[in-house]
Amino acid sequence: MRALFALLLIVTLPAHATIYKVVHDDGRTEYVDHLPRGAKPSLIIPDNKPAPAQPGEKKRLRNAYRSASPTHFPKVDAQTQKQRDDLRQELLRQELGNEERELAASRAAFGASRPGSDQRVLAEAVKLHEKNIEMLNKELARNR
Repeated sequence: MRALFALLLIVTLPAHATIYKVVHDDGRTEYVDHLPRGAKPSLIIPDNKPAPAQPGEKKRLRNAYRSASPTHFPKVDAQTQKQRDDLRQELLRQELGNEERELAASRAAFGASRPGSDQRVLAEAVKLHEKNIEMLNKELARNR
């Protein structure tokens, strides 16, 4: 399912920023727009924005940026693109649901922990899931 999600993000994403999926050594998954030092991304969703305009090129670049995809991408009909967008939205919503469940479990584990236990690790897990939820919500809002 995650491989399908990754493939659909790459194929259908009219991205506004490069997004990295980082899986840490302890199994934590994190979606970030800035790659942490020393981290190796398991998925990179590139930024498709055109390069900054040179004088006299502003109109051409403005029109290129308005297009749904870069000019070198194959074109698809509107119905096919809508189906892809709908599927991508559904996958993002599913991933958001997974992160929300993981956040609830992390908060419960943190709340049930005793002083002196791995509270720092549990608190980091809570923060990580909160950050992932924030990033997924941003992506969902961007594509509505």
